[in-house]
Amino acid sequence: MTKTRAASPVIVLFVLAACSEPATSPRLSPPAVVSAGRGAGVSAVPLAVTISSVDGAGNPYRIQGDGKGVYTDGSQDVQAELDVYGTFAFNTETRNRNAVRWVTYDFNDPVDSSNTYRPSPSNLKNYHFSTGASGFSPFIPIQNLGVNGNPASECIYMGNSIANATTQWRVSFHKGLEDIANSSSAFAVVTRTSVSPAVWTITPSGACSPVSGVAALRSDDSSILYGYYRLPFFFTLRPK
Repeated sequence: MTKTRAASPVIVLFVLAACSEPATSPRLSPPAVVSAGRGAGVSAVPLAVTISSVDGAGNPYRIQGDGKGVYTDGSQDVQAELDVYGTFAFNTETRNRNAVRWVTYDFNDPVDSSNTYRPSPSNLKNYHFSTGASGFSPFIPIQNLGVNGNPASECIYMGNSIANATTQWRVSFHKGLEDIANSSSAFAVVTRTSVSPAVWTITPSGACSPVSGVAALRSDDSSILYGYYRLPFFFTLRPK
């Protein structure tokens, strides 16, 4: 498949500035739209995250866990929390050593059936998921969904990083260059399913995602688009 390049370097610069990371930490900087204040004032919630293997019909998800059970914040090098910006931060690699926990990906269902490109990430180098506000949907801190008159669900972006010893890729659900009208990628839909006890779910399907489960695969600097892949997943978040 022919590799295509993003059309606007100006947009790329904006995305990199908004999503820059400290060199010594896997935690993403908050999205610019959130750091402007709309996510301020909420308390961080340490999480226990369950990644489902199959959907209700028994079909396997294409983003799955490592088979080692629940991912708990502060255990086995996992960071999993709803942070003070109202977004979901989930990291499994410290950058100083290989991951103890990881997430697995199956890229064998490209939207374009002629696309033969398959990344070769190492499980030991998979390290972060981040969410944030889309320019096409109102943003509510995840902690505030379903309470104080707020709706129970919202549509957000989600970005994931995967890597091996020499290469890094970005998997994007409506994030960065994918956050455009009529995007070929799905939104991540986060829903509060219970108030007490608190339970949230995240999945790339819902009324706001007509291209259910689809993510873009790009180079680390986002300049190369390798294609769109069906990567359904289902995360369940609970306070640890």
